[in-house]
Amino acid sequence: MMWNANSAGPMYGFQTYRKTPLMLSMLGGIVGDSAVVEGTRAWASAWRYKHPSPWDYVFFMNRALDRDLGWFWYYWLFTTESVDGSIAGVESGGGRTTVTVRQDGQMPSPVVLLVELAEAGPEVRPMANARMLDARKVLVTFPVDVWFGGSRTFDAVLDLGGRALERVTLDPYGRFPDGDASDNVWPRNRP
Repeated sequence: MMWNANSAGPMYGFQTYRKTPLMLSMLGGIVGDSAVVEGTRAWASAWRYKHPSPWDYVFFMNRALDRDLGWFWYYWLFTTESVDGSIAGVESGGGRTTVTVRQDGQMPSPVVLLVELAEAGPEVRPMANARMLDARKVLVTFPVDVWFGGSRTFDAVLDLGGRALERVTLDPYGRFPDGDASDNVWPRNRP
């Protein structure tokens, strides 16, 4: 997005009009939509009738969101990299399940898993990074930092109790523009 418009060639329309909403959606998936809305509202108020640069926006949002998002701005503004996560495997045992997530893209993203449990079984055990959506569905989130060590795989350990898993979906709401979303569901043979 920081390229000169004359250098974008056939990608000008995408770079100019479509990439920004994708970027803001992913930012909302990382820090929360309400934080992005509030930060953008404060940005618009602070810079009204002025001529800000992209750097002004980046630094303002880092302060407003109280986070160093240098990695995020780098991937979105200076590269054409993408997220390409997949569920590489699922193993259960001893009341725990390990979901191995693979990142083949260069842009990191949080690991957000929608876990659908069997209807019958032991009571679901609460996890600090999980939220029950209903009696059978749990949304589990691991921060983007899991990728910062350079590993291409992450073992998401789910300690929800002994209830069987029926389905696991990576990025169930499509917040992180994935290069190939067809491999984001386990088991693969289910529609």
